[in-house]
Amino acid sequence: MSGNSAFQVIDQRGWKAGLKNMLRAEFQSWWNTNTWWIQCLIWVGLVGGILAMVLFAAKSSDQVSLPLQELVLLYGIFGGMFTAVGVVITMQDSIVGEKVSGTAAWVLSKPISRSAFIIAKLAVNAFGVAVTAILVPGVVVFGLITLGGGYTLSVPRFLGGLGILLLFIVFWLSFTLMLGAFFNSRGPVIGIPLALILGQQFILGLIMSFFPALVNFLPYTLSMPPQTETGSSIAGHVILGTQPVSWMPVYASIIMIFVFLFIGIRRFQREEF
Repeated sequence: MSGNSAFQVIDQRGWKAGLKNMLRAEFQSWWNTNTWWIQCLIWVGLVGGILAMVLFAAKSSDQVSLPLQELVLLYGIFGGMFTAVGVVITMQDSIVGEKVSGTAAWVLSKPISRSAFIIAKLAVNAFGVAVTAILVPGVVVFGLITLGGGYTLSVPRFLGGLGILLLFIVFWLSFTLMLGAFFNSRGPVIGIPLALILGQQFILGLIMSFFPALVNFLPYTLSMPPQTETGSSIAGHVILGTQPVSWMPVYASIIMIFVFLFIGIRRFQREEF
């Protein structure tokens, strides 16, 4: 978005004013640059590489293969928690960086609503993450588990598991964007979600001890079970074709994504540039 040529005149009013222009500009920042394939390489190398090393280590120690449930559990950790951390680090500048640099003020001087600005950020980045951090590494992981591990997986169920992992990632993406609307510095925007993600086992332990019912309203079990030693995450249950204890974290996460979007838009509408 370095000049007026990034935008085209489109007659839209209200909250949709400029939305198509913003979507086009954000898509170009992903797909007309090196961003998309660099992100693919990063996540294939991280998620697929770690799982490949685990499989190789198991075979080199004369173990035929790790149990399928354990492989799926590891994938939930690498493909869920690690990816969420990476997305938070990447997204910290999505709004704050543009506010600090003055890009947001310049963009909003055009006939673009602040709602369109936030919605486009969430929609395009969610799509970019879905392709580069979930789908492409997921295809590699599917091959590793079926070819390297010798297991048979249902393609529809595996895609369903990827959808659950994507929901987990979009939850943290929307939360980070909401924080970006509130703060003008990167510290809290990156620090708060990272603390909540990296401290999830401690948080889950406290919740399981004092408010066990609250677990069903948090996103953690989408990618990890409450106790990593046993059980499966919801994504793992979907991949394995088993029934999770509760689907409530899925519904609650979807609702909270829209709540974060709504709060972020309302706060950004009061921002002075």
